Amino acid sequence: MEFRAVQKFIEQSIEQNVLPGAVLCIANEKEILFKKAFGKAHVKKDIVMKENTLFDIASLTKVVVTTPAILILLEQGLLDLDDSVAHYFSELQGQHEEVTIKHLLTHTSGFQPEVRFYLQSNVQKSPLEVIAQIQNRKAIGSEVIYSDVNYILLGKLVEQITEESLHIFAEKNIFLPLKMKHTLFDPPPDLQAKIAATEYRDHLQDYQWGDVHDENANYFGGVSGHAGLFSTAEDLACYAQAFMKGHPSIITEGTKRISKKTYTSGLDEQRGLGWQLYSTPIFSGQYLQDGFGHTGFTGTSMWISDEQEIAIILLTNRVHFGRQCNIQRFRRIVHNLIALEVENSRK
Repeated sequence: MEFRAVQKFIEQSIEQNVLPGAVLCIANEKEILFKKAFGKAHVKKDIVMKENTLFDIASLTKVVVTTPAILILLEQGLLDLDDSVAHYFSELQGQHEEVTIKHLLTHTSGFQPEVRFYLQSNVQKSPLEVIAQIQNRKAIGSEVIYSDVNYILLGKLVEQITEESLHIFAEKNIFLPLKMKHTLFDPPPDLQAKIAATEYRDHLQDYQWGDVHDENANYFGGVSGHAGLFSTAEDLACYAQAFMKGHPSIITEGTKRISKKTYTSGLDEQRGLGWQLYSTPIFSGQYLQDGFGHTGFTGTSMWISDEQEIAIILLTNRVHFGRQCNIQRFRRIVHNLIALEVENSRK
């Protein structure tokens, strides 16, 4: 498969300044089917995008680091999904005791989407102290509220249980076993030229380039359960394959299954453990009406279809031109064109 239609669409989108660049990687459970870079990694410095360009993958961190870390600890018997988070953090006792690990994983905890830990009013307190003081949490399980707070807590939980930093646990238990050789938190300065730049920042008077875009993750030193990870398309394809049926993985087939089942039936969005599941075409497109995946604010995404037996890794630096890019429309069309070619190849 040559995927000519999707290549043409991405190239046209770049010519029209929809976004500056992208790397697309398509895999099945056994091999990489397609990989190509398009456009620029940094427009002002005229740096060409390459297949091994590193991206700040933003909220993909949630499913590439934090979710599998929790699942590994579940398999080791070091936690139970129905454990109260307050069982591990005394700061949350009395205020958030009904919030469980499962509620955090499925975004049904009721916490608001964001807390700005980096603001001056919060910097003298630990993140747990700030979360403990949240008063306006919605009722448990009443709705899906996508919240960074959930995954900041889960990242802290991994560190609490394992007694080691989240990035060290992830490197030993996720990146090394899956041969994700170019995936890391807090990249050193000598890697800057290999990283796609993100957004122009007034306080920098320049484009953010080489350090994490998310303000909270940046404040936490570049390592957090909700954001902060840098990776390449091929590394993320290796990770996506590990969640496909029958592929060797860091977790068992049974754990894969429970991570991909819905825990939010009857609510407006279908959520697994970490994963966004297919419920409408808003993310996956009209021709991939099954599967699971996740997105990152900087313009990154992965979608995995067990039915079609493909994983699509689409990494863009869409915020490089500002936040006006309709990334959802762009992503749907990319997914549609890929799914159609895969379907036609089987006839």
